[in-house]
Amino acid sequence: MAKIQYLSSSADLPSGGRYVLVEYGDENRLFSHSRGITVTVDRSMDANLLEAHTETAIGEAQAMADQEHIDTVFVAVPKRAG
Repeated sequence: MAKIQYLSSSADLPSGGRYVLVEYGDENRLFSHSRGITVTVDRSMDANLLEAHTETAIGEAQAMADQEHIDTVFVAVPKRAG
């Protein structure tokens, strides 16, 4: 299973290799690019819904990473306390 690594910002992504990135944005979106896949979670949602949707997106990102033989899911959203 792909490991999850939290980043303070997507600017902190390593310069090489393939990845799946989960980050906040203006809409829910999934897109492929030359280095992997980016999953964007709409940050304008209610806090509880945003937290639940983010956790779901991270789980789905892990599944996509495994399918694409990508070792790491980078998460550039604040880590949930607890």
